[in-house]
Amino acid sequence: VKPFTFEVLSARVRALLRRQHAEEPPILRFADLSLDPTGRVVRRGQRELTLTSVEFKLLEEFMRHPKHVLSKEALLDRVWGFDFGGNMNVVEVYVKQLRQKLEAGGEDRLIQTIYGAGYVLRQE
Repeated sequence: VKPFTFEVLSARVRALLRRQHAEEPPILRFADLSLDPTGRVVRRGQRELTLTSVEFKLLEEFMRHPKHVLSKEALLDRVWGFDFGGNMNVVEVYVKQLRQKLEAGGEDRLIQTIYGAGYVLRQE
């Protein structure tokens, strides 16, 4: 309704586009592994991985905290939720499945077991 110039309209559109790009979560990267939280795409090198929703959340947790040891309890809370009433072995099962998918092309292991403490995403 108000009169405006093309320069004002152009500046407003550019500002809106900048805000939109700033709100998109960044693609997480570690070694040759990348995880796009928005597109829910995981790649190991050139290979795209198909993960279940739980495997995706577990990997995302590792990639948001690389080189930090995450206990089974912390993973249960962050991935499955505080009120999860299942067995702690579920973490071991999903880590094993995730490792199999990450290493299916013969790549090095990235999720390391720290006995008595938990798991860590790091290169050996």
